[in-house]
Amino acid sequence: MKNIIALVFVMLISIPVWSQVKVEGVVRDAATGAALRGASVMAKNRAGKILKFATTKAAGEFTLQMDSIQGCRLEVSMMNYAKQTLALDSVALPIEVDMEPKTTVLNEVMVKADKIREQGDTITYRVGAFAQKQDRSIGDVLARMPGMKVDKSGQIQYQGEDINKFYIEGSDLLGGKYGIATNGISHTDVGAVEVMENHQPMQVLSGISFSDKAAINLKLKNKAKATWSLHGTLGAGYDFNTHSGLWNGGFFAMAAMPKFQNITTLKSNNTGENIQDMAYDFFNTGRGTSLQPSIQLSIPGAAGLDGRRTRLNRSLLASTNSLWKLSGGEFKTQIDYTFNRLEGSASNITTYFLPGGNRVITENRSGTDYTHSLSAKATYELNKRTTYINNTLRTNLDWDDIRVTTIGTLSNSQSASLPDYYAGNNLKVIKRFNGRHLVTFESKNDWELMPHQLSVVTPKDMISQQTRNQAFYTDESAAYAFVFAGLSVGLEGGLKGYMRDFSSNIPELPKDIPGETENVVNTNYLMLYASPKIEYQLRRVNFTLNAPLSGAYYTFDKALANRDEYYFSPSLSMKWNPTARIDLRLGASTGRSPMSLNMIYPGVLMADYRTFRNGIDQFYTLGSQNLRASINYRNSVTGFFGSATVSQSWDETPYTLAQKFYGDYIVYSYSSASNRGESFVSRGSFGKTIDCIRGSASLNGTYLRRGTHLISQDQNVNNITTLWSVSGKIGGAFSSLLSFDISSDFSANRMSMNAFDADWLRSLKSGMMLNFTPGDKWEWRISGDHYFNEITSDNFKQLLLFDTRLIYKPSSKIELSALLTNILNKKEYNYITFNQLSQFESRRSLRGRELLVSITLRK
Repeated sequence: MKNIIALVFVMLISIPVWSQVKVEGVVRDAATGAALRGASVMAKNRAGKILKFATTKAAGEFTLQMDSIQGCRLEVSMMNYAKQTLALDSVALPIEVDMEPKTTVLNEVMVKADKIREQGDTITYRVGAFAQKQDRSIGDVLARMPGMKVDKSGQIQYQGEDINKFYIEGSDLLGGKYGIATNGISHTDVGAVEVMENHQPMQVLSGISFSDKAAINLKLKNKAKATWSLHGTLGAGYDFNTHSGLWNGGFFAMAAMPKFQNITTLKSNNTGENIQDMAYDFFNTGRGTSLQPSIQLSIPGAAGLDGRRTRLNRSLLASTNSLWKLSGGEFKTQIDYTFNRLEGSASNITTYFLPGGNRVITENRSGTDYTHSLSAKATYELNKRTTYINNTLRTNLDWDDIRVTTIGTLSNSQSASLPDYYAGNNLKVIKRFNGRHLVTFESKNDWELMPHQLSVVTPKDMISQQTRNQAFYTDESAAYAFVFAGLSVGLEGGLKGYMRDFSSNIPELPKDIPGETENVVNTNYLMLYASPKIEYQLRRVNFTLNAPLSGAYYTFDKALANRDEYYFSPSLSMKWNPTARIDLRLGASTGRSPMSLNMIYPGVLMADYRTFRNGIDQFYTLGSQNLRASINYRNSVTGFFGSATVSQSWDETPYTLAQKFYGDYIVYSYSSASNRGESFVSRGSFGKTIDCIRGSASLNGTYLRRGTHLISQDQNVNNITTLWSVSGKIGGAFSSLLSFDISSDFSANRMSMNAFDADWLRSLKSGMMLNFTPGDKWEWRISGDHYFNEITSDNFKQLLLFDTRLIYKPSSKIELSALLTNILNKKEYNYITFNQLSQFESRRSLRGRELLVSITLRK
């Protein structure tokens, strides 16, 4: 009876939708076949009255929901094209409209462009309205646009969420490595930045699979199209503390032609600038091999401080990225090489909070890290309305050699060799039939090898460890989906395979540490899975239900008993747009998942000179639940963008992390005791344009509370970490002579153990930049950072840093500059962080006063 009632209810709410006709199609240039974005599509009745209206999206597609098409006609118009008119009751759906080019003569008019313009799901920011004299790259301007967040590596978020595509003139040249563009493309070459909300990058899924992510498209100025845009910088200077030379140079070339795109960049410096992150793939979803290095050796860093203040480097980046538009799709290649030689030194005090009394470890560390990384990727993609094909072949070859010397509680010298070799290929084919049916085939294959080595020399003895970690992963799947009257139903099924060989050897452990010195482990599985998916759109509400089910057979080559496991992890989400400006989302998920196979090994592994880890000798499954709610609001007319997110999650593991000291060494292991953790996170972000200063302001806030259970020195400890932070920034120009950027970031964190609550530790970081422009040829910039850190309760350490830059532009193509950093010649930076049951205090050396003179040339 209940099932009948539910069926009747679904039919009743669906009647209005079933009675409607979905008119959809794509608009193209008749001469080139290229999709036309921004074309006006109108459905009119016999009397000429407009019934429905839409604008084509990036792939030229449009959708109109109509009660009836009897006697109606479709009119498609666009600037520089002849209007097309079609009778809707005599054409097949979906409609393909080919627009014939036609010259349009306009009367002379004066147009005042808006800073932000909204058209359907596309928000357009005019770059010139947000750029300031001190800006150089498009990333500098993006960071000033409300609703946007850009970190120093170039990664972009819109309304608190990562973007899913980054286009240049509608083409995805760089993929996830778009930091090269945000840090390299001059903002003077970009006319507008388009944000395409709810962007579905695969045309074949349009109207079937819904996306809640946004994409960004850079619209170049005419001067930057169909030609090469070039600029280069060469700088030399002097370090007054080390009495050594400095250099900072770079070359950037970009071509955005109708059938070809290329970005090539070359950068090198020893001034502390981090160029390695520019080639990072922000869309990287992880490797199927899931390998994790057991050795955790690194040179000292500084949390919360701009890396340019501490990084002692010699860095090189060479990258070339090309895209060719073919008659049958696109072909892309990417080749990147980076080299980094990093030095670091710091004085650290680590306090372990133990039930029987705290343990304090002191260290004076210094080290050098040499890394080489070579990556290459080749991609063929066909992205059409009825067919999608993508094959990506990639490889990464990384070499990392580290040397660290430590003087303190346990003096030693460490050296590690950490190479990583990876190759993979992904193939995805989607075919759409009759506009409503989808068939998908997908193949993923990954291989990875990590042959690592660590050596530790102490006054008492020498410890060495060799590990070899190798894995192959494959995932072969097929899927079918169909859509009917707003309801999309899909089923994906496939087979996953995983083979991993792991071995390690420590000839002799320190006498205080128990355990086996050798590991030989095989962890393999075969998994059959099926993933039903239902999406239903009712007017402005979209529901998505995922219900993945899988069964796996694990083999461990006698390390553990072979076993079968079954997993079910359903999730439900809802998206509601009560108005065009408000976006509400709710989500919930629950399920079981396998533990990381990297945790299974019977012996002991050495992470660094005083940290050892024992593996798990059983196979476990993990449970988790999550609730999430968010709201986004935007008003492009007033330039206000806001978003807020709240999430609550629970996780349960059949094991508990335990730490225990054996003499000078600490050993982490896992106890067979159930552990339930709980996390609460809330975030808010607000941005607003301020017309009176030709600028914008933003405010961000975060609150996090995480509770876990651990075992320390064989005693149970309930651990709660609490963090909250508020940050804001404002930037603009008081006049043509003075522009500014001001930012501030306040945070407080506390760790609680059992009935003991530690004191709140607070920190405040503020930054200021003033840019004076006394004439067209001169700029004088003053910038400063202020750090205010609480070391112990009501005991604060302050640090004030100042820089200045003088710029002279004899012409629009030549720029000369002189930069003086750390004018006050500050030498040290202090900070404190918490990590599980420990407190980490560090005193870090800073780069001293430095002078750099540069020349920049532009084509």
